[in-house]
Amino acid sequence: MTTSEAQVAGESNTFGLIVCESRQARVWTKAELARRAEMTQSEVNRLESGKRMPTLRHVQCLAKAFSEAPRGDEPASYEGWLAVLVDVGETCRQDLRAAQRSSGD
Repeated sequence: MTTSEAQVAGESNTFGLIVCESRQARVWTKAELARRAEMTQSEVNRLESGKRMPTLRHVQCLAKAFSEAPRGDEPASYEGWLAVLVDVGETCRQDLRAAQRSSGD
């Protein structure tokens, strides 16, 4: 991870916070989310901590896992989760690009 990526992760890890809060609301461990999302626990750790930018595969796997165990205050469908996670993931990517431009990377 570059310095700019670390700065963005530390300042604005909205994607990771959403994943973490959604996981905790279901009383799932990181291992349980990893199993349900067909990801590794290491991937979940890195996404939640902001050390990894989400890929489309991450977004799709997480949307599937969360939509299969809906909560009243969250999107109930796969498509709803997909829209939320894609939007937040893209915002994180834009923040990273802006940080890189301002630091000259």
